[in-house]
Amino acid sequence: IYYFVKGLTISTILLSLILITIIGTKYGYWIGKIYPDIFFNGILLLIGVGFAEELIFRGWLLEELKNQFGLKNAIIAQALVFSTVHIGFDLPFWQMISILTGLFLLGILLALVRLKDRSSLWGCIGLHGGLVGLWFLTNNGLLEISEDAPKWLVGPGNLNTNPLGGIFGISLMIVFCLIYLQSFKKEISSFK
Repeated sequence: IYYFVKGLTISTILLSLILITIIGTKYGYWIGKIYPDIFFNGILLLIGVGFAEELIFRGWLLEELKNQFGLKNAIIAQALVFSTVHIGFDLPFWQMISILTGLFLLGILLALVRLKDRSSLWGCIGLHGGLVGLWFLTNNGLLEISEDAPKWLVGPGNLNTNPLGGIFGISLMIVFCLIYLQSFKKEISSFK
């Protein structure tokens, strides 16, 4: 439960930074209405997507790649696979590259979370599921995002944007990866 809540907290902080910026730049307006069916769907996405995808990508794939190619190569390879299967090939080229970059960094962050949490998947499930579920709730009742909102802020896509693919989201992902990598290195050096 601790790791799951920690992952969910990280996703909440990450999305809050994005949402505060969207609202602060007046490209989004707080509505704050959540209907029971939308809320239930958001919870199902949080648990279902988080659990299923983390079991596949950070549970099975990361371990298989680690056994064959070593930990560093496995982290990069699973992040490449994760980002590739999630991009929309119907997007313009530069938008496709930006979402690929954001999701690649998310794959790296999720792998670091798993390593820091002593191989537990629950932190990854909370983080990944939180991002999916909370963004779903945001788009379906909590916030009205202007059609004029810049892609660097809300990310690529037309109807279903992904803020992790915008320059702002990518920058936040880099910061979170560096923070996790630094804390992970400190933890490793304390065991020596």
